[in-house]
Amino acid sequence: MKDYMKEYEEHLNNITKDVLNEAFESTPLEKKLANYGRILMDQAVTTKDDALSNLMSKVGDQLTNWGTTYGASSLEELVKKTGATPNVIKKMLAFAEKIAQTKGDLKSDNADGGLDDEGDDEFTNPADDEMAAMKADQAARDARR
Repeated sequence: MKDYMKEYEEHLNNITKDVLNEAFESTPLEKKLANYGRILMDQAVTTKDDALSNLMSKVGDQLTNWGTTYGASSLEELVKKTGATPNVIKKMLAFAEKIAQTKGDLKSDNADGGLDDEGDDEFTNPADDEMAAMKADQAARDARR
C-alpha cells in the first residue's frame, strides 16, 4: 500500500524548496557577524570581569540575530539594543575577528598536514643531552639484565 502522506510531504518539499531557501538564506555579512557573535558569547564565559562578560554576551547575542526581524541591522540599533558604545562594539568585533582568524589558521594548518609541518623547530630533533640521557638509561637497563 502506498504511503500517501509521505508522498505528499515529498511533493510539498520539492515545491517549497527554492522559495524557502531564498527566504531564509543568510548573506555573507550576516553569517560572519553571527560567527563573531558566537565567539563573543563563548569568550564571555571565561571573562572574569562580570560587567564585560555581560556586555560581550549581549553584543554577541545581538550579532547572531543581525538582520532578522528582532535583531539589529545597523550600528546605531546595536548600540541601542546592547547599551555599548560604538567604540566598545568595534573593539569587540576586532577581538572576535582575531579569534576567528586564528581558528581559521589552525584549521588550515591541520588540513595541510598538521600544525608542525615545517620541521624546522627545536622539537623535531631530540636535543643532544636528551639523546645522551636515553642512551644512559638504556645502558643501565642492559646492565641490570
